[in-house]
Amino acid sequence: MENTLDVSIIIVNYNTLELTKNCLKSIFEQTNGILFEVIVSDNGSTDGSIEMIKSEFPQVILIENNANLGFGAANNRGLKIEKGKYIFYLNSDTVLLNKAVKIFF
Repeated sequence: MENTLDVSIIIVNYNTLELTKNCLKSIFEQTNGILFEVIVSDNGSTDGSIEMIKSEFPQVILIENNANLGFGAANNRGLKIEKGKYIFYLNSDTVLLNKAVKIFF
């Protein structure tokens, strides 16, 4: 498979609605000048995270695992569908304060 994007950002979420919301907001505010995608692999959240992502961040690729697969397995689910030249694993409690993704690229 040919990589069509510069960076794929993969985030695992499990009942961290507010943290994930702040993380996603910071990604889209701070990342420009590169082609990127954001993949959230959700481990069966019941706190409204899935609904929030669908309504507030429709550009995010959402994987609904329907169970808590654990951190590694959830990341691997994202890895299976990514289209980036590089993979940027990001924890849901991270807020980007600068152009970190572009710097990484």
